[in-house]
Amino acid sequence: MSGNRAMDYSQSEITYDMIYLSACALHNVKPDADRIRRINLKHLYRICHFHNLTAIVCMALEETDVLSVADPALAKKWKDAKAKAIRKNMLLDAEREQILAEMEQSGIWHMPLKGSILQRLYPKYGMRQMADNDILFDAGRQKQLVEIMKRRGYRVESYGKCNHDVFMKEPVYNFEMHTGLFEKFSDSAWYRYNNIWYHYYKNVKDKLLLDEGTSYCYHFTDEDFYLYMTVHTYKHYRYSGVGIRSLLDSYLYIMKKGSSMNWEYIVQESDAMKMKDFEERSRLLAKKLFSSPVWVPDIELTDKEEEMLSYFINSGTYGTTKNYVENRLRETGKETGMLRSKIYYVYRRLIPTMTWFEKHEPFFAKHKILIPFFLIYRFFRRLFGRKKIINELRAMQEFGKKG
Repeated sequence: MSGNRAMDYSQSEITYDMIYLSACALHNVKPDADRIRRINLKHLYRICHFHNLTAIVCMALEETDVLSVADPALAKKWKDAKAKAIRKNMLLDAEREQILAEMEQSGIWHMPLKGSILQRLYPKYGMRQMADNDILFDAGRQKQLVEIMKRRGYRVESYGKCNHDVFMKEPVYNFEMHTGLFEKFSDSAWYRYNNIWYHYYKNVKDKLLLDEGTSYCYHFTDEDFYLYMTVHTYKHYRYSGVGIRSLLDSYLYIMKKGSSMNWEYIVQESDAMKMKDFEERSRLLAKKLFSSPVWVPDIELTDKEEEMLSYFINSGTYGTTKNYVENRLRETGKETGMLRSKIYYVYRRLIPTMTWFEKHEPFFAKHKILIPFFLIYRFFRRLFGRKKIINELRAMQEFGKKG
């Protein structure tokens, strides 16, 4: 690797520890004792939490004596994080099966998505931490599904505002029920790729196969599952960033399924979804990082791979405001120039599109004459969230200096 890194060495080293230990856990290899002894467990915990990798790294650490000689409170923090991850996965798995059974009984076609499938590929239960469960279902049965979820004690956090409804229940249950895999946006300047993916998956049921022994539960082919998990990652990558866990998922899926998949089809469909370059680069990067437990500086990465890795590292699981702003400015700046791009960004943040009103504020969409009053209210409400606004403005200023 070259010396041109986005982070200082100490921060980089902590992240490399996380990647190395994750690879050790995947391959059931005991971490190198000399390397383990100089790890800062407190800082390592923080970066692992940022990437939702505390459980898998803890499993690697438990193969050594590092936690037994560490500060008891810190060691407990690590072990509790792993135990909570396992417990949450168990609760979500059991609840998901009951929800799917009710959907099957009600004749609602459905398909589990993403993490609930990917977690099965990991060598130990709980390695792949879960934040929520995602299920695609028949959009025509949306109201009936709401009744099922309410009957099961869920509160409706969001309904009818985008391509998924959100349901929550204590202590850890979080379900996103998708009426579609991607949402269509009217603002093509920011979401042109998202709209390509929306049309690609508009009739997604045509791609699905029925699960054996069921009447309404479906699944993707291995190729189509890989394509969807990759384009979903790319969506977040382009939006505000995505973390190292997505590369772990990609590596494991390729390791388990890759030899039997039709790669000619994958390349063809990746091209159709305008993600051919991302699919190839992220796949190769994932293989280099996780094929064996190797200290990251000892891996031969190209300059572009270093840049991509740095972006994944700095993004964390859910992305950052800085990435969000820079990606929006970059998207429109290609055609309009940076000054107009910044003006457009501020304008669109202050005045949403009519499609946004239709989805998020339907009352004002129907009574357009009242929209100016809503915008005034929205402006002053945002002032109380000054931290986010300041972060956006700072990111705009820094991006301008880059240009």
